Amino acid sequence: MKEASIAARITAVLILALIVAGQVEKGICFARNTEVPGASSVLSYVALFCLICYWLEIDSRERRVMRVWDIGFFMSFAWPIIVPYYIIRTRGLRRACLIFLLLAIIYSGAFEIAGALCRRTQ
Repeated sequence: MKEASIAARITAVLILALIVAGQVEKGICFARNTEVPGASSVLSYVALFCLICYWLEIDSRERRVMRVWDIGFFMSFAWPIIVPYYIIRTRGLRRACLIFLLLAIIYSGAFEIAGALCRRTQ
């Protein structure tokens, strides 16, 4: 396996772990009727942004896809559009739909499970 491929996979796993951790935190706060701490939200957003930018850099180099966007300020607010476009462009529509479906299940599942477990212990 190539070094870039390993780095891309590790980064993808870190992105998923960060998403799950953030959703678990939101689920716990929701179950306890409290707000998510502001510092946690900012840190989570910045870490997710940095990991996504790094993953895009590694993956585009590995797949030899030229990026036409700026990985800077523009990326900080346009990533919800850029990342799905990039995934559809590089993986195809069928694989992209499967990836988005799995992400939606993980995203909502982590929130619901954490909320249910927290409510159960109260």
